[in-house]
Amino acid sequence: MPWINVITPAQADAGLRRIYEQIYALYPPSYRDAVPTLTNPDGSEDSIIAAHSLIPQAMLHIGAALGVLYQPDLPLTRRQQEMIAAVVSAQNRCFY
Repeated sequence: MPWINVITPAQADAGLRRIYEQIYALYPPSYRDAVPTLTNPDGSEDSIIAAHSLIPQAMLHIGAALGVLYQPDLPLTRRQQEMIAAVVSAQNRCFY
């Protein structure tokens, strides 16, 4: 998880919760499921989207762009998308 304060969907007020819902509605079903390795002992989950929660409008635009880029009808498969993300994260020495 990033070392910044985040507002999770469970902690969000009504406006921020709607933004979370808008973003997640764009994601294909396979991206909506929790990832066990990112689930913390307290039950919370690490989230790239939540890392932007302190600036909700930025979170909406960034999250919506990612949701559109993850659509299954695009040329890259999920496996290819995840490989690109893994290589970039490793290069940046980032857990994600």
